[in-house]
Amino acid sequence: MKRFTLIWLAILGLCLPVLAEPQSATPLISETTFTLSPLVTKTESGEMYQLQAEFYAQTLKDGVIRIESSAWDQAHELRLGDLEAGKHKLEFAIPPVEGPVEITFLSSLGQQKLPTQTLPSPKKWTIYLVQHVHTDIGYTRPQTEILPEHLRYIDYALDYCDLTDAYPDHAKFRWTCEVAWAVDEYLKRRPAAQIQRLKQRVAEGRIELAGMYLNMAETATESSLAASLQPLRTFKEQFNLPVRTALQNDVNGAAWCLVDYFHNLGIEYLSMGINKTRSLLPFDYPTTFWWESPSGKRILAYRADHYHFGNFWGIHDGQVAPFRDGLLGYLASLDERGYPFDRVSVQFSGYHTDNSPPAMISSDMVKEWNKTYAWPQLRIATAQEFLDYVAQNHADDLPTYRQAWPDWWTDGFGSAARETAAARDTHVNLESSQILLAMAATLGATLPDDAMKRVDAVQEQLLFYDEHTYGAAESISDPMAENSMVQWGEKSSYAWEAVKKAGMLREEAMGILQEYLPRAEKPTISVVNTLNWERSGLIELFIDHEMLPLRKRFQIIDTATGQAVPTQLIRSRSEGSYWALWVSDVPALGYKTLRIEASDLEETKAFPEIQDTAGLENPFYTLRMDPLTGSISSLVDKETGKELVDTASGWNLAQVVYESHPNDRVLNQNAFQRTSLTNVSIKPGTDGPLWQSLVIAGDAEGGINPNALHCEIRLFNHAKRIDFLFSLRKKPITQPEGVYIAFPFHQPEAKIVYEAQGGYVTPGVDQIERSSSDWQTIQNFAAVRGQDSQTIFVSGQVPLVQFGDFNLGKWQEIARPEKPYLFSWVMNNYWFTNFRAMQEGEFHWRYTLTTTTDTSNTAAVRLGWGARIPMVTRVFPPSHGQETHVPLTLSALGYDCGSITLVQAYPARYGKGLIVHLREVAGKTTTLPASEWIGNRRIQRADEVTVVEDVLIPDLSTITLKPYESKFFKLTLAD
Repeated sequence: MKRFTLIWLAILGLCLPVLAEPQSATPLISETTFTLSPLVTKTESGEMYQLQAEFYAQTLKDGVIRIESSAWDQAHELRLGDLEAGKHKLEFAIPPVEGPVEITFLSSLGQQKLPTQTLPSPKKWTIYLVQHVHTDIGYTRPQTEILPEHLRYIDYALDYCDLTDAYPDHAKFRWTCEVAWAVDEYLKRRPAAQIQRLKQRVAEGRIELAGMYLNMAETATESSLAASLQPLRTFKEQFNLPVRTALQNDVNGAAWCLVDYFHNLGIEYLSMGINKTRSLLPFDYPTTFWWESPSGKRILAYRADHYHFGNFWGIHDGQVAPFRDGLLGYLASLDERGYPFDRVSVQFSGYHTDNSPPAMISSDMVKEWNKTYAWPQLRIATAQEFLDYVAQNHADDLPTYRQAWPDWWTDGFGSAARETAAARDTHVNLESSQILLAMAATLGATLPDDAMKRVDAVQEQLLFYDEHTYGAAESISDPMAENSMVQWGEKSSYAWEAVKKAGMLREEAMGILQEYLPRAEKPTISVVNTLNWERSGLIELFIDHEMLPLRKRFQIIDTATGQAVPTQLIRSRSEGSYWALWVSDVPALGYKTLRIEASDLEETKAFPEIQDTAGLENPFYTLRMDPLTGSISSLVDKETGKELVDTASGWNLAQVVYESHPNDRVLNQNAFQRTSLTNVSIKPGTDGPLWQSLVIAGDAEGGINPNALHCEIRLFNHAKRIDFLFSLRKKPITQPEGVYIAFPFHQPEAKIVYEAQGGYVTPGVDQIERSSSDWQTIQNFAAVRGQDSQTIFVSGQVPLVQFGDFNLGKWQEIARPEKPYLFSWVMNNYWFTNFRAMQEGEFHWRYTLTTTTDTSNTAAVRLGWGARIPMVTRVFPPSHGQETHVPLTLSALGYDCGSITLVQAYPARYGKGLIVHLREVAGKTTTLPASEWIGNRRIQRADEVTVVEDVLIPDLSTITLKPYESKFFKLTLAD
């Protein structure tokens, strides 16, 4: 008995420190943080919060955390057990807590009472999980395999809707069709019963159709993007399928003109699931904001996280535990970054891959999750659900950005310079052909009912080329693999098929129009201006030797003035020759007639050669050459007296720069090596009626030498214009490389403005922060604009430009070009996955340069578009005495009103009439009469319409455009 008493007293003695609760002299724990996790568990006794404790502890035995809250009847104790010295992160379940709490730490060494603190209640999160298939035309498999797969995926999505009908609403399978292309093809190629299933699920909100045709790169034009939205009218009118949301996934930018197009189309939202690979990510967290066009029209935009973000947490595996860890870490990160809402939308695919089929496993996991946890609540959703919530609850709190959103990834299109140039030229060709059809209609032609189907066939090929996916995933790592070769063959075929189809469409348009063009007893040339202002300029055309014999004396007469047109031979073939003509004052959206007068006398004189290869001079410019680099060391504008070349830049004007990078494709700015031409020769060019020229040749690294690079510099006699005609023969090199042409302009205190898709952008000012800043994609021109003059740089085939400096590897959050320098980025292979690994063979491209004292956007547009978009010509043989009575000159369509640019005109796809797409460029409200004679016909009615020709405002008496506004009008012509 005595022995037992002693043992009991000893045990009691060990417990006395705890019972007496003495304060410890040394803190038992330090660096303490107590927070409540957003994870709230469902239990039989109610909801349990998760307390997260982080602290540094001594070596302790029997640790306990006691928490006292006014929300509880009694304190809650959390057993820690034995702890080693060090940092600890622990989590415990506790009942819901409100207000201040008292936390005491207890152990065998004593107790430590912490200051009273308040544990902020965690957000009650709702997570919208949006399943989609990310549509790459290629990448994972050849395009011909991928295309039909996307139709099958819609079938699967419908089946999964059926299979989950009995699930709780939050777990029912839902799916968003990322692009309209797949739905458009599905509606053409599925039986009525299957289409009815789709309609039913869309009506229920189980499947959502998105508005973008494909995930588009910046090489697409505003006209092409307008055409890409045409399926949306079919969805609505023929199938009663609404579209309220557009998705642009993977790509990290979007065309500014889309805001104008979406505004009246019923598309309220744009969701961008950005892949920030080789780019910066705008905003510090997923951000909803009002995105405004230059005219102030707006849509609700959402910069989401990566389009596979849910897959990063393993949602496609259906395992709750790893998904939970990923989700909670993400929510904690959102809180740290100041995310303002308690709801967020996250995209994912059925499997963690592009072109993924849908999967139902996520519905099963969400069902299990919501049984287990009260919060966060998960919901399988469509893309618009989260944006509906934001629009209904936070519309007035959102920031507004009236800025462009240029894309970082368009640099990859420089890996296929030849095809990109062909596609860009074809865009211009297609736009002109549509205007030719519209002009023919105003002159009285009856157009084929299916003419626009052939337009759309060209447009589809261009869209597939301008779509962001370029080839196989292994194109860089294994460029000679069959998959790499096949996918590039299929991708490039889109460009060349567009070239072929556009050529046939041009011939069809001219075949219809030619009936309304004048003929004469002598051969004639009709020159057609497809822009809506009178212009003079260069035309290049082929004339059969039957109409203009080679080596015979001749004149080409402007029938409006009776004056000879300046003419210059370019080159000859056996059946005919290519000629350059300078034609003056061709009416806006009209034509004028030239007459060929040839004699039997032999031509004895030839154009002299330039005598001085050190430079060129005419009434407009004085140009001096650097014989070592074959570039322009000085260019003086005689009108202003200004030197246009910054000699302090380290580079001359039009200097070739070859760039290599030894460190694979990690763009370390300090590792680039840049060289220029060697073994340069400057030879005399032509001193002709149209231009003087010099011809430069030289060796270039990466080129097929000798004389891999050629450039002809043409100084024109009839206008302030300089053309640069470049060609380069490239070796196939898979090591990282790039080619630039430098244009370091000297214009103090000037700013750079370039034409984007639907607006004008000053880098770093008119663009969303962290959007593409190291390089930009220009549509037609860039301008270096000072207070009293501007230099306009026009690049048709090569759209990529770096402003201010060579910027690769800088990753600038905001572009602030310190100097008015332009570096035209001709080609590169810096991309590391699916773009082309090499370029080979001969490539031709050209630039036009001009200066003016008119610093307006209107002047830049007219000079830029005029140089980029050629006038159309048709040579007619003699009419053998049956001279037609068609006017020799005529303006067939449109108004030359200064600040309004006709972006496009074409025959209406729906009903009779013409569609005209107008954009105001000067920043002032402009009004035009809506009804007057055009061509040979009167405008019977003018309606404002959407981009898909739905009437917005009927029967207008006037057409009004606000500053920078873009609108579509339908003109119905009287018979």
